[in-house]
Parts: sequence; structure tokens; C-alpha cells
Amino acid sequence: MTTDQNNITILDRCSSVLPYWLPLLEGLQNFGQQILPDYPFSIMNLYKKTLMPLVIFYVTHPALAFVTFFVLYYLFVRAKSPVPDRPFIRFNVLQSILLFLINSLLGAIFRALPIEFRVSVYGLMLCNTLFWFVLLTIFYSVGKSISGQYAKIPVISQAVRIQIDNQ
Repeated sequence: MTTDQNNITILDRCSSVLPYWLPLLEGLQNFGQQILPDYPFSIMNLYKKTLMPLVIFYVTHPALAFVTFFVLYYLFVRAKSPVPDRPFIRFNVLQSILLFLINSLLGAIFRALPIEFRVSVYGLMLCNTLFWFVLLTIFYSVGKSISGQYAKIPVISQAVRIQIDNQ
């Protein structure tokens, strides 16, 4: 994958940012709801006004993530996709799907831990670390997408490239 920015249009850049809403909402559901109330009031107030309504909608419609996942996969990832081949968008869609799956797995593992651990200082530290991992990988990927570059997240981006090269 080359990082030739001349072939990446503004539409490609904007379109490649949209799929990252899926792992962002999953991460906020899994980790943000538990730790954000402990953050300063200004951050919590900003969250309540901007992202919380989306997270509430996401949580109350659990089939939404499932349907979105398969629609993204069908439209952009499959070898015989109905959408014209746009490598930059395809890379970012596949990376966002992988981030979503990792967030889902980490959230399931965290919820499977004993409640005593999850509410302890160590559990909150783990939750906070997972929350920031989710946020920073998504913000990094979105920033790279906006600038027309391929994000290089260790292991994750390599897995995406392997998947794309095999099709």
C-alpha cells in the first residue's frame, strides 16, 4: 500500500472516517460509561451534550452494531464488493471493523471479570487504560484518514493489509 496522496480524494478521506463511529460507540459503551463519571465536570458535560445521546441510542438498539458490521463488510471488504474498488476506503473500513471486534472482545472480557475486581482501583485502572486505548487508536486512525495517509497501528494494520492482499 502506497501512501500516494494524489490518488486519495477528499470524498475518500471523508468516507473513510465514517466507519470509525462503530468502534468508537462500542468503546464508549464498554468502558466510557464506567469511567467518564469520574472525570472533571467539564469533560462529562461535553460528553453528555455530544456523544452520550449516540451511545444511548447505540445501547438501546443492539442489533444496530450487528447490521452495520455486516453492511460494511458486504459493501467494502468482500472481494466481490458492489462498491467500486477504493483501496483507501477499503483499508479504513476493514481497520474499523477490526477495531470494533477488538473492542467487543475486550469489553466482553472486562465484563466477565468479577464485579469486585471491576469496581476496585485496579479494575478502574484497567478500564481507564482500555478506554484510552480505544479512543487514541480511533483518533489516530481518523487523523491519518483526514490527512490521506494509511494509519499504522501495530498488528492491526498489518492484519488489514494481509486480508486485503489475500483477496
